[in-house]
Amino acid sequence: MNFEWIDRNPWMVLVLGPAYAIALLFVILYAISQFGGWAALTRRFRASGPFNGESWKWQSARFRWGINYNNCMTVGANRDALYLSVMIPFHLFHPALLIPWHEIEVETGKVCFGLWDTARFRIGTEERVTLRIYGKLVPRVRQAAGQGWPLYLIEQMEAETKR
Repeated sequence: MNFEWIDRNPWMVLVLGPAYAIALLFVILYAISQFGGWAALTRRFRASGPFNGESWKWQSARFRWGINYNNCMTVGANRDALYLSVMIPFHLFHPALLIPWHEIEVETGKVCFGLWDTARFRIGTEERVTLRIYGKLVPRVRQAAGQGWPLYLIEQMEAETKR
């Protein structure tokens, strides 16, 4: 390849380099939102205002196809819904989501030889996007959701039978 044009116009590298990096970032964020399922959830569950409930910043979650959002999410919960958003640098193609609990199926368990709590959410009756959270975030979300938690009635019946 002949790169003589760079020698004649070195300022173009200063212009094209950042433009290329920004375009690449846009493509990557778009692909992540599509493959992970965030884009599918946005169509029905886009948050229309600020979230009113407990929330935790700097959280991690795994979406379908192994798409990880590591330490860049805010996860919130209240009796009515689950709230998800990402930090501003990654916000492009990822608007905040507010998902009613009746649109979520939850399966809880343990991972890493039973050391860490995990919750797998199947979100949307139509979308069926999978989201998994781990560790201390699971009981926090569970407690903040209270009676809205999809497994609440099952957990109450199990507690009654153990007495």
